[in-house]
Amino acid sequence: MDISRPQTTPDITSSATVSQAPQSDPYTEILSLARSTPSKSAFMAKVLRCLTKYFASPYAAVHVQYASEVLHDHFHVGPTDPKFWKASLEDFLTESLTENRPRARLLKSRAGDDAVAFLSAPVYEESGSAAGALAMVVAPIRPTDVSRHLSTLESLTRLASACTRALGGPSESEDSKAGGAASAARARTPIAALAKAAKCESAEELAFSITNELRNKLGCEQVAIGLVVRHRVKVLAVSGLDQISTRSPGIVSLTAAMEECLDAKAPLAYQREGEWMDDLLPPRYRIHKQWHAAAKGDAVASVPLGEGDKLLAVLSLRNRADRPFTKRQLEAIRSRVEPMATALLFARRASRGLAQHVLDGAHAAVTSLVSRGGYGRKSLVVLAVLLFSGFFFGSMPYRITVPSVVTPAVVRHVAAPYEGVLAVAYVMEGDLVRRGDVLCELDRRDINQQINALKAELSVLETEKDRGMAAESPVEVRLALAKQHLVRARLDIAASRARRATLRAPIDGIVVLGDLRKMIGTVVAQGDPLFELAPVDEWRIELEIPEALAADTRTGLAGVFASFAQPEVSHALEIGWVRPAAETRDHRNVFIAEADLSASGAGLLPGMEGVSRVDIGRRRVWWLTFHKTIDYLRMRMWL
Repeated sequence: MDISRPQTTPDITSSATVSQAPQSDPYTEILSLARSTPSKSAFMAKVLRCLTKYFASPYAAVHVQYASEVLHDHFHVGPTDPKFWKASLEDFLTESLTENRPRARLLKSRAGDDAVAFLSAPVYEESGSAAGALAMVVAPIRPTDVSRHLSTLESLTRLASACTRALGGPSESEDSKAGGAASAARARTPIAALAKAAKCESAEELAFSITNELRNKLGCEQVAIGLVVRHRVKVLAVSGLDQISTRSPGIVSLTAAMEECLDAKAPLAYQREGEWMDDLLPPRYRIHKQWHAAAKGDAVASVPLGEGDKLLAVLSLRNRADRPFTKRQLEAIRSRVEPMATALLFARRASRGLAQHVLDGAHAAVTSLVSRGGYGRKSLVVLAVLLFSGFFFGSMPYRITVPSVVTPAVVRHVAAPYEGVLAVAYVMEGDLVRRGDVLCELDRRDINQQINALKAELSVLETEKDRGMAAESPVEVRLALAKQHLVRARLDIAASRARRATLRAPIDGIVVLGDLRKMIGTVVAQGDPLFELAPVDEWRIELEIPEALAADTRTGLAGVFASFAQPEVSHALEIGWVRPAAETRDHRNVFIAEADLSASGAGLLPGMEGVSRVDIGRRRVWWLTFHKTIDYLRMRMWL
């Protein structure tokens, strides 16, 4: 525990008179909050209020970050004004966030023996690393009670940190045990399937979610799903694979097995032993046998999925040889996944582009025209309705691409400590420096001469003191001692100026601004900016939003940034603020949006230019097609 040196504060006798007697057990209350709070941020906000009341704190604050979610909250009890404590405690909390250890600071009032303590303790995440800190004011307090209060606060925050590991909802196994029947019933409903499809951008994304979820729940080696398109099977997703190459031998073999199941219109399996061998796998189904051999003896199976008599998709599974499939197992899988086939079809239709809409509509019209009993007029009507519906009611992702530039998120300025002559500069713009590295030095010759003169004056005064003592003259001795005290003070000031003549880096980072090579030998005034330093991993992206797109840009939108120097590397970003006033850049009127990087900005340097693609949301297909033309006509023809 680090208790700082007592300091003086304004009179606190009237601003902090809350009793510190606890009214309840905080440990039990924290455990109760953990059981009733769904999210980590909400839980920590309630913990802050619990501890504030327990310690009768006039003001308390917490700052924690869980992944991309940040909580900064404050709370107070008692009649005192929280603004009285806010600025000092916020500074103390900021210092605590950098040290990641329990801290205490004792302050004494100007009048009386009352004392105030600032206490802080770190908050940890599941990995054991610090996620933030909680700080509070305890007033009044006796100095002997500071250690006990700090230990209690640390134990309570550690308990709260441990409780956050259990937040986030029940696990899959618990869900399957406690509510497995209800969950399975919901999963089999078409409404639940369509609701899940509505959250996905495409059929491939939905299929990827289905295959990976089945693989995790069933423990299969591989799960794949394909959509029936014009009497063929198109593989949409294979568990464990982000991309699918239709020309790879494995995908070709898998597609052939799915189409064999489609032709048979029944579940097929091939494995070394089991009841499926003689019952549902006649010798004519050779493709599954080849797949079984290519899988080195693993059990393989395919299940058709459809709606009524119409087959919409095929599900294929591969398991270890010692875990063969059974009839009951495949029927259960089929009943569970079959509602998702309709969802896959809807997702594919919803994510089609305009060209695909036209092709599918044309194919439907041609099929209706050539089929037996079809009517050409009806076919044209169906085609027109499909095109109209897809064009006016279908939606597509709306993304904008704008010029961007990299700027430091945090800048530390280094200024001249006093007026002096610049003697030497060791770094320039673009140099990487460590904290404590020498940046430049001011000329110290005058200061050194002043120090030598003061030391000589001290020697003279020492001689005068000795002479006064020899002459038994107290007045002369005291006068010499007073002069020595004054000279030593001037010597300390000169020594301090000599030390500050060497300017060092306050942080680890990169020199953003400060090329002093042409200024060596010139006089710099006190407070003149010499260097600007920025941390190498904290960057901000400034997006230049044209006026036409300003209305669509808002905080919270996500996107990616790619620099011209490294176009192959993309950095995820999120817009945090849009400046309310327009600016002129490169003779263009633009709005500047500031975005924070979601991960480390390794490889970026200040001033780098590039482009950012921002996901605005989904828009109607007709709007995406004609909105630029409509806006042009409105501006030119006042429509």
